[in-house]
Amino acid sequence: AQSRSRRSFRKMHMRQQSAQLFMEDVKGIPQRPACRDVIFVLLFLFHLVGMIYLGSAYGLEAMRVDTNYLTPRAVTLSYRNVIYVACLCGAFAVVVSTCTLLIMMTITKRIVQVALILTICLSFAWGTIGIGVSPKNFVPITGIITLALSVAYAFVVWDRIPFAAANLHAGLSAVRANLGTVLVALVFQGLALVWTIYSAFVLIAVYDALKVGDLTLSHNMTIFVYCMLGISYYWTFQVLMNVIQVTVSGTIGSWWFKPETSESLLWNQSVGHALFSAIFYSSGSICFGSLLIGPVHLLRQLSAFCRPSQEDSILMCLHEFVNCIQQCIANCVDSLSDHFNPWALTYVGLYGYGLMEAGQNATELFEKRGWTRIVSDDLVINVLLMFSIVVGGVTGCFGILIQQIDKLSFSNFDAPTLTAFSIGLGVGLVLTSVLFSIISSSVNAVIVCFAGSPLEFESHHPQLSAEMRSAWREVWPGCMDVVDLRVSFMTGDIQGIV
Repeated sequence: AQSRSRRSFRKMHMRQQSAQLFMEDVKGIPQRPACRDVIFVLLFLFHLVGMIYLGSAYGLEAMRVDTNYLTPRAVTLSYRNVIYVACLCGAFAVVVSTCTLLIMMTITKRIVQVALILTICLSFAWGTIGIGVSPKNFVPITGIITLALSVAYAFVVWDRIPFAAANLHAGLSAVRANLGTVLVALVFQGLALVWTIYSAFVLIAVYDALKVGDLTLSHNMTIFVYCMLGISYYWTFQVLMNVIQVTVSGTIGSWWFKPETSESLLWNQSVGHALFSAIFYSSGSICFGSLLIGPVHLLRQLSAFCRPSQEDSILMCLHEFVNCIQQCIANCVDSLSDHFNPWALTYVGLYGYGLMEAGQNATELFEKRGWTRIVSDDLVINVLLMFSIVVGGVTGCFGILIQQIDKLSFSNFDAPTLTAFSIGLGVGLVLTSVLFSIISSSVNAVIVCFAGSPLEFESHHPQLSAEMRSAWREVWPGCMDVVDLRVSFMTGDIQGIV
């Protein structure tokens, strides 16, 4: 029996080594440290200077407006009350999201089930608190709708939970071994709160300046300015999240390939090096990806509705012409998606590539592995998004509670409940999303490393490796086989490669 066990282990090791050799030409290679995509970090800094100018030019004047004078042409806003509620809601969201993250890191094997159950419970709390605080408002209705959607989604995805749970268990095990990544995320949570408040401050200030005549623009230019302000907020928010992603990816890369360390768990050289590389060397790639990856991913999702149909049509010429146009559009979107995809920044953190090269290498890696469909599974992302929305809703209820206790007024629109809930919802959603980017980033890094370097994972973390292989085979039968019979014949075993 011992001899059979030894032969089985040797055969498994040979299969994994063959798989790794097969992936050698597409898996990532650590790059020489250098600043890449520099033009985009310069554009990002230039845009920050523009936002600072708008705040100093029009924001200070808006703050000097007498809040007792309610003009119909301008938004009279009590900035002090807004900032007060936003800060309290921010503290509440930080506590709730951090406690949730710590719970998830403690029970990593049941994390998806726990996240779904917590989402349902918090949705129920959202609706219940809404009924108690403001029963005739929209708050309890949104809570009840969220509760119904959460329950329905839990039933739909329950069978795919083992696959996501195995990935999360491996990713959060790496985070737990490098708790400095959590400290980094908490710092960027604070920056996200500051940026959210400042962006709202600039938006209202520009609106006031346009209404009272301090700033005169045409209608089209006014729309353009508002669009630019929205892009500015989105871009900066994504940069903050993606710095965390690149830092976590670099840290997990060190954990994957060099797991043995005697350094402190709270802060070690791996976390410090990954953070320095993200901010100094990879900042251009992060700014580049933060601007384009989201829109390209959205285009990829929307292109599913205009891809060529294989159905026959009576009007053959028109049908072929439409198919040709649809195929051209789909090819263009796919080409963009090959370079600008969510895995690109993971590659940037792991190996230090420029963004476009990183995206292309990630695409080739998954295509050669035959995992293109598998890595498109959005269960983890969807669960985290749902939970972030629910935390945002509960934080909104907390904002209403603060407003009613202190009898706060925010603007001349006389809708304090709606304003307080909106502030809490936005702050809670933003801060929870920033902190939970640790989870999604760790999962992405684990999947990329698992695709390219399974042998190191088996050598350094055999238990986690066995759990991932078992879970993947259960949900995606055959996914552990490298799609190349030559490798199978090389090993003398056609049953699987990993």
